[in-house]
Amino acid sequence: MDIDRDEDAIVEECRVCGGSIYIDSDCEEEDIVYCNDCEAEYQILSLDPLRLSPLNDSADADEHSGDFGEYD
Repeated sequence: MDIDRDEDAIVEECRVCGGSIYIDSDCEEEDIVYCNDCEAEYQILSLDPLRLSPLNDSADADEHSGDFGEYD
């Protein structure tokens, strides 16, 4: 089954499994978004710049500050 995605959606990489997290254009700060592969939960802290905070207790997520794009 194909899921229609907003053309303006932002796709971020999940820190837990490397899967895709879709942030649709109608999302707002404090919304919860999920990884399509492992279903890890993230809260949107900021949209500009985009900052996501993991809501699960994975060891990988604890190593990072909560900002995507600030580590390689």
